[in-house]
Amino acid sequence: MKAETKLGIFTVLGLVLFGFSLYFLGGLSVTKTYEVNIRFDDVSGLPVKAPVKLAGVEIGKVKHIKIEGEDVIVVAEVRDGVSLREGAQFSVVMTGIIGSKYLKVVQGLPGAPVIKPGTYVLGQNDVPMDVMIAQTMSSVKEFVDSVNNHGQLGDQLNQTMTELRQLSTNLNQMIAAMRPYLTNSVQHLDTASEKLAALLTSIDQGEGVLGSLVKDPQMKEEVKETVADLRTTMSEVKTVVGKMGKFQVYWDYDFFYMPKPKLATSDLGVDIYTPSGFTFYHVGMANLGNEDDSLDSKDYLEKNKFDVRLGLYNQWGKISAGLIRGAGGVALELRPFYETEFLDRFTLSGEFSDWGRDRIINHRKFNKPNVSYGVDFRFNKYFRVGAWARDTLETNNFALRANISFNDQDISSFFGLAAVAGSK
Repeated sequence: MKAETKLGIFTVLGLVLFGFSLYFLGGLSVTKTYEVNIRFDDVSGLPVKAPVKLAGVEIGKVKHIKIEGEDVIVVAEVRDGVSLREGAQFSVVMTGIIGSKYLKVVQGLPGAPVIKPGTYVLGQNDVPMDVMIAQTMSSVKEFVDSVNNHGQLGDQLNQTMTELRQLSTNLNQMIAAMRPYLTNSVQHLDTASEKLAALLTSIDQGEGVLGSLVKDPQMKEEVKETVADLRTTMSEVKTVVGKMGKFQVYWDYDFFYMPKPKLATSDLGVDIYTPSGFTFYHVGMANLGNEDDSLDSKDYLEKNKFDVRLGLYNQWGKISAGLIRGAGGVALELRPFYETEFLDRFTLSGEFSDWGRDRIINHRKFNKPNVSYGVDFRFNKYFRVGAWARDTLETNNFALRANISFNDQDISSFFGLAAVAGSK
């Protein structure tokens, strides 16, 4: 083989290898593309050649990142044939907590004009994940400090507990004053019932002064019927009084803190468990606050909403329906591991309400149902904490939750008295 031939072969092989190197290593592509320029305030961690994904499918790459004035411009190369429509949303996201970043695209509305090559569009400036984690950890620290009586939550909880103790003391004094009369009444019911039975027998046999006086058969029957009715009434009263101790009433206080909008809200209610053993009522107020206060730009919580529900419960959890935060809906609490030690402390919860929502709240349109869910961990029978996602279809705010719940025996007795009064 001649030297010229060998040189030609090596030259051709070198050019082929050089072409493959450019294609695979240098990012050279023979696919036809067009460019879209996206404006951001910050694209920390987004590398050149990062994927551009639409609905999870890669449609291009980041070609270049540059600065124009005070904006960061991300030049994205999109494959020809993939049409992005006006109104499309561009954001920098991560594949995971410690994953790589890429450019996410959410397609615009069907029928909207197609974005032309070279067009400048606005990107969504979401808080970077590392910043969000730092803010969340800082908020958790503030929350823990507050629970330890070193912050606003501690003061609020102390004030609330003081008011609840005062109310409980007043009710306790009232019940204590009435308890001797109730105890004596129950004791006398048995004695009176026995005496009535003896009296009825005596009348029937014509014994004693009353028996001798009631000689007329018709009058005798009327007296017997009257005494029998009185005996039945006393038996019913005794049954109702016996049910008084079966009512269980719990005070329930919720505190939510949302780190992203820096908002806090409180709920206060009463859970009433009936003697049936499987039904309960919840009555309270949600999102306590002053409706006249000025709202922050991201405050979309409607203040002072009634929360009134009827529910069922067992060892697996609770389900209730009614007015949830001022709108019709259902609430669910599940304890799937109630038979397993330690895991039985976890509760999965969800609230689904306001299905027909279509209104403006703080200059923002809301037209999707209010769906919130979370997981709670119970430290003891009085206190539990949790992590929630609130209004996931609209604002989707992450929230930390603290819950205090305790049984009030005095109010339980009060509801027993109400049952006696209602049975008359």
